[in-house]
Amino acid sequence: MAPTSELSFEQQVLAAFQVLRGALIEVFAAAGVDAARPYPAARELEVNKNLTWKASKIIRATGPSEAIHHLPGKGGMRLLLEALSKHGAAPQFVENTRAAVEAFDRVIEKHSGDKATLELMLDGLNDGSNDADQLEKSRKMAYQGNSGVWGMQVKARLTTFVMAPDAPGSDTFDNVLLTGFLGLKRLRSETPWTILRLRSYQDDGSAKAPANQRSLDAKAEELWGVPLLPAYSTPGLPRLNVRHESDQIAVELPGGPVGKQGSADIFFGRVDRSFASMLATPSDKRGEYLTDYTLPIREAQFDVLVHEDLPPIPGASFHLFSRLDGPLPPPSLRRDRMALPINIEVRDLGFGLPAMATPLYPRYTEMIGETFKGLGWDPRRFRTLRAHIEYPPLGTVGVFSFPLEER
Repeated sequence: MAPTSELSFEQQVLAAFQVLRGALIEVFAAAGVDAARPYPAARELEVNKNLTWKASKIIRATGPSEAIHHLPGKGGMRLLLEALSKHGAAPQFVENTRAAVEAFDRVIEKHSGDKATLELMLDGLNDGSNDADQLEKSRKMAYQGNSGVWGMQVKARLTTFVMAPDAPGSDTFDNVLLTGFLGLKRLRSETPWTILRLRSYQDDGSAKAPANQRSLDAKAEELWGVPLLPAYSTPGLPRLNVRHESDQIAVELPGGPVGKQGSADIFFGRVDRSFASMLATPSDKRGEYLTDYTLPIREAQFDVLVHEDLPPIPGASFHLFSRLDGPLPPPSLRRDRMALPINIEVRDLGFGLPAMATPLYPRYTEMIGETFKGLGWDPRRFRTLRAHIEYPPLGTVGVFSFPLEER
């Protein structure tokens, strides 16, 4: 084994955790106490149930980021070890555990100075814990803090793209965008915010000219100036401000009532006929859909619905990229290593409306069903690919990406 000084930070923390976890397993076994049943164990040892519960959590943890939060303080660990010793654990097992705790404390002192800072350092590491939990503690803290700082928050952000052939046997597809917010509310009345940007681009970042584009609700677009879906939006919305910025359209929600009184659901929908080709070109080798996360959001769902007659899109991925330092680089200059260290699975949910259902919005399948009915499409012929994340960081863009088929 390499000397401790030669190990990386991650390796040192993982090694200290493994020693501590193993020592706890052995000392409980030596005392004849089942750590997997923390409350009966507390009664046997005559200690506070929180101590045995924390020890059980450490023993069952899959990595240090999961265990660090449950590490008892020095006084608590001393009481637990004294109780295990009285219950029959041999001195060497008690001493091994005490030494393991001290070694873990030295790692904390060396790399962070305190447990709270080490928790944040571990939060972004893939140490064997569930990928979906990566940075979750930090993301949740950021969501709560940003809600107060910026005076806005969102219960859920839904983004859905639909791909269907523009003609039988064609590799060119029509594209539908359904996107919106559930429980969008202000915490300060004067807060305006850009809630939507619409833009199309190629691999090199150059603007892609709009196709035969129209709103899914023509009357609403004429009234509002944006492709609003009033049937799925809260009645009585304030007038939305629309700005044309270079090659994109920005939609801004003005200030208004705060809290529950100002909470609103807002959905938009448009269709682009003959939007793009599924075949690669020298300047366009990847298909991408993206959405900006420019508000504190509790949950985000990103769906891509693909018609069965289009070429399959294996290898689809979903990553979060930072936009704090400017616009997102074009695909030709971007690498997955530039993404935030949050692994988000793209799940294949199968075909039909039932597969599209989501607990985030009971009317989701109704909205999709009505959209498909208006376009003459059969939802049974569409496969759902879905990515989901809790607390997507503010100032990021979610990118759903897949390789285009070579000609």
